[in-house]
Amino acid sequence: MSESEEHLTPVVIVGARGRMGKALICEVVASDHLVLDGAVDRSGGPGRGQDAGVLAGLHSIGVTVTDSLNPRRHTVVVDFSLPEATQNNIRRCLDARVPLVLGTTGISAETVALLREAAETIPIVSAANFSVGITLLTKLAGLAARALGTDWNAEIFEIHHKHKRDAPSGTALRIGKAVAKATGRVFADVVTTDRSKNHTQPRGKDEIGIVAARGGDSAGEHTLMFLSDGERLELTHRAGDRAIFARGALRAAQWIADQKPGLYDMRDVLGLSDLS
Repeated sequence: MSESEEHLTPVVIVGARGRMGKALICEVVASDHLVLDGAVDRSGGPGRGQDAGVLAGLHSIGVTVTDSLNPRRHTVVVDFSLPEATQNNIRRCLDARVPLVLGTTGISAETVALLREAAETIPIVSAANFSVGITLLTKLAGLAARALGTDWNAEIFEIHHKHKRDAPSGTALRIGKAVAKATGRVFADVVTTDRSKNHTQPRGKDEIGIVAARGGDSAGEHTLMFLSDGERLELTHRAGDRAIFARGALRAAQWIADQKPGLYDMRDVLGLSDLS
């Protein structure tokens, strides 16, 4: 075995038939630092028993899609499946004592509690958005808000594809929360997503406005604006395609492979947690 092969991080993709799962498989196959050790998805439907590479639109890679998560030692599980499967997947990782990268959203409070408990035994990275750029944008939002103060008005604009169901996006809300926290405001008290309800009133001094647009095939665009008399500061992130989220999740997989038990997020992966 060559030196490069010895340093490959083996990963198991859960949710292999989904859009993110296929993107993850493609990124692993293209990587010089990762190797696909398994591909898992729920029973039923097309794809189970198929070669994971072929499923993702690539060549055959010798990894078959199964419906059972049984990770081997020294692998990292990357889970982008369904909320109802998350508890079982966490327990499987606990049994095997392997790290977990969790990107499944909409999990229950009970599952969150299990996640925190599991993190006492295994290292876990959990995030709703694995974009490296969005992680940095959220950090910059807090730094800028703290420096500018509440005399500058904060407004957030976001756009996503026409199939996205929630509005505003979870990412827009996280950016807003970062601004509120940095300026000592309670986000729930100051966020405004519909100004038609108070259309006869001027903008409140402490408001953090969020505008959501839906249409086309946009993978996601977020702009945070700080506005003052005579000047405006804008921080913008545009996602060109789903591959950026896959690359971020796999960056987390490489990082978590060498970490101690604990519950981490993308700020830890990027070394941003210690920045004030």
